[in-house]
Amino acid sequence: MRKKKKIKNEFNAVPPYAQIEEKLAYSKASEGLKAHTLWLYVLFRLRYKGSNARDITFTQKEAKKIMRVGTFRPDYRKLIERGFLDLIKCGGFYKEKHIFGLSNRWRKYGTKDFIKIDVDKLFPKILKKSKHL
Repeated sequence: MRKKKKIKNEFNAVPPYAQIEEKLAYSKASEGLKAHTLWLYVLFRLRYKGSNARDITFTQKEAKKIMRVGTFRPDYRKLIERGFLDLIKCGGFYKEKHIFGLSNRWRKYGTKDFIKIDVDKLFPKILKKSKHL
């Protein structure tokens, strides 16, 4: 009697992987976001290890490997504005890292219950992009 040959699923995910809900992909909050902004969110999700939802770091040095810093800053700011991320701790001084947290505020984006975060108030003026550059 022959043994049945097991069929390998070449697409079987092996950790680490980023789980993204279908609702998120087609949500009002994700409408109009650029591809690199959505990709940055996926990279934040890859840094989630099951217990660090409010303790995720992503430095500019790490971001430079995948995108321009001039793209990275507006993208994570847009993710905060739309409710995908929260800023837990503002770094930037003395080479301290920003600490981000995953957020579910995006679920209420576009409704009266959405908690809007003014990103400009989160970051000190020294960390804001100069209009003269």
